[in-house]
Formats: sequence, C-alpha cells, structure tokens
Amino acid sequence: MSSEILEQKLESVPDQTSSEEQMEDWSKEIRILEQKREDFCAELQFHQNYSKKGEFFIQAEAEALKLSDLPVTSLSGGSSSVCGDYNSSPEQSSFVERVSDRMLPDFISSWKDAADSGGKTETAFLLKELDTLRAKNTKLQEKLSEKDKELKTIKLDLELQDRATEAKIAEKIAALVEEVYSAQRERDEAVMSRLRLANEERDEAFLRVRHLEQSLKELENINPEENDMTLQELLNRINNADTGIDIQKNGAIILNRIHRTKERKKKIVAEEMNAVIEQRDAALSQCKRLEQELHHLKEQNQTSANNTRHLTAENNQERALKAELINLQQEKEAVLQQCKKLEEEIQTLHVYYSLHKSLSQGMSLKDQFNCAFGTSESGLKSGEDVVTIMYRQVEELAAQLQQAQLQQKDTELKLQKALEASQEANEKVQKAEGFAPEAH
Repeated sequence: MSSEILEQKLESVPDQTSSEEQMEDWSKEIRILEQKREDFCAELQFHQNYSKKGEFFIQAEAEALKLSDLPVTSLSGGSSSVCGDYNSSPEQSSFVERVSDRMLPDFISSWKDAADSGGKTETAFLLKELDTLRAKNTKLQEKLSEKDKELKTIKLDLELQDRATEAKIAEKIAALVEEVYSAQRERDEAVMSRLRLANEERDEAFLRVRHLEQSLKELENINPEENDMTLQELLNRINNADTGIDIQKNGAIILNRIHRTKERKKKIVAEEMNAVIEQRDAALSQCKRLEQELHHLKEQNQTSANNTRHLTAENNQERALKAELINLQQEKEAVLQQCKKLEEEIQTLHVYYSLHKSLSQGMSLKDQFNCAFGTSESGLKSGEDVVTIMYRQVEELAAQLQQAQLQQKDTELKLQKALEASQEANEKVQKAEGFAPEAH
C-alpha cells in the first residue's frame, strides 16, 4: 500500500529540476537500498535451506522485492523525468525534494519492520523445532533404554535356557552311562554263570571218566583164563568131568560168571540210570533257566513295547520277538514232555529191574546148579535176550538223550538270538528316547 501511495504521489508531483548534488544523493541512496535488498535476499536463501516452512519466507522475499523494486523504478523514473525536465522551475524542484524527504524514511522504516518481523518469526519457528527435536530425542533415548533392557533380559533367558539344556544333556548322559554299566554287569553275570555251568559239566565229565576207569580196572582184575573161557566150554568141562569136585568147581565158576554179569549189568544200568537222571536234572535246570530268561525277555519286551508304541518298525520287531518267544515256549513244552517220557521210561526200567532182581533172588543156587545141565542153553539164551533188550532200551534212551541235548542246544541258540534281538530293540528304543526330547 505504501508503494502504491508513493507512486501516486510521485505521479501527481509535477516534473521539477534539481541540482547535480541532489542527483548524486539520490544515486547513493539507491545504491544503499540495492545493497540492503541483496543482503536480505541472501539471508532469506540461507534460512530457506534450513527451515521446513518455506512458504512464509518466499512470501517475505516477494514482498521485500516489491518494496525494493518500487522505489528504484520510481526513483529511476523520477530521475529521468528530472533529467528530462532539468530546466523546470525551482519551485517544482523544491516540492520534489519535500516529497522525497517525507516518503523515503517511511519506506525504509517499513522495510526494516518487515525484516525484523521475519527474523523474529524465523527464530521462534527454529526454537519450536529445537523443542520438538529435543522431545523426540528424549523419547528415542527412552526407547533405546527400554530396548537395552529387553536385550539384557533376552540374553539372560538364553543363558538360562542353555544351562537348562546342558543340565538335561548331562542327566541323559549320566542315565546312559548307568544303563551301559548295568548292561555290562548283567553281561558279566551271565558270562560267569555260563562259566560256572561249564565248570560243573566238566567236573561231572571227569567224575564219569573216573568211574569208567574204576570199572575197567575191576574188569581187568578178573582172571584172564576165566575170561577167555566161554560158557559153552565150561559146560563141556562139566559134562566131561569125572569127579564131583570138578563139577563143583566148574559150576562155581559158572555161578560166579553169572553173578559178575548180573553185577556188571546192575552197575551199567545204575550208572546209565544215574546219567539219565543227571541229564534229566540238567535239562530241568536248563528249562527253568530258560523260563527265567523268557520271563526276563517278556518284561524287557513289555517295557520296550510301552516305550515304543509310536514306532512301527519296532512294533514289527516286537511282534517277531513275541513269535520267537511263543516258538521257544512251544519248544520248551516239547522238551518238558520228552523229559516226562524219559522219567516214565526210567520208572518202567526201575520196575523191570526190581522184578528181575526179585526173580533172580528167589531162585536158589541149588536150583540153578541142578537146572544148569538141562536148561543151561535156554537160560543163557533168555539171559542173553534180556541183556539184548536192556541194551536196546539203553541205546534208545541214549538216542533220546542225544535228541534232547540237540534240542536243548537249538533252544539255547534261539534264546541267544532272541536275547540279541531284544538287546538291539532296547538299543533302538534308547536311541529313540534320546532323539525324542531333543526334537521337543
């Protein structure tokens, strides 16, 4: 508004001439105003680069340019008019000087007030921005402190989790070591028990060998002449004897031979019976031991089944083990039945032996001697038949015992295989139990 009023007044002022000194003063003032305008524009550009609200400063710059351009143009126009009308009257020049003296201070003061108001608003805006930045900085510092605390808590939680996992791993390792030691102890105990059984069997074999050696020595102590003679030769001697003394001697020799054969048969039968009984007892003890091992295997299989229900492969192995256990039980029952049959046969042999003994004891020596001449051959044949029957029965018993021993060996092999399979299943179960908590 001031610039428009100034233009109107300058236009209304008549063209008047002035002196050269006034022109120089006007030119100096114009230069000063141009320098101030340039300084103000530079300050505005500097503040524009560091402020966010540039619209205000752009408007201020535009107003400043308007304020600075208007007097310059008016003054330049005035100077041209003055120069053009230099030959005007002195009254007109004095009037122009008065108007210029009035308007220039007003314009300079208004321009300075605009610059001061722009600087104050700029400083206030900068202070506000500083306050907001400080508030943001404090908020960010608080957030940083909170994040640091959260990081510390997370680190502590991770350390605690690592320690807990290490403790669990140590417990698992200790449990595995204990299981390994217990398995080694069980294996050592089983080996020692087998060694004891082997030593006992060896001692029994040595005793049998000694008994056989003693029986051989007793047989060797018999007169070789009597051993060389057969029953037929003795009977021929009795038939050819002339005196009763020779008949008595030969009859006594025959009776001694019969008694010795009976005693030998008794000893052989008794030894074989003892051997059969011992083998039966050994078979029963082995059956009991096998039953215990089967029970132990059943318990192990039950534990492994409870621990490995979710594993299909191990379930298949357990089924196979159960089938093997059923087969072993069936074989055990078959062995027990064979043992019962052997016991029955032994009892029948006892009865037969007692009957034979009672019959042999009931016959007197006289009857034997009197009947020796008439029925010697038939008696000998019947005795030989009895002996052959006994030998056959003994051979059958020996064959049955061999079969029972073979079956026992087969059952032992199957039990060993079942034990190995159960151990493998237990190892797999332990491995699966070890991997399951790690997966969790």
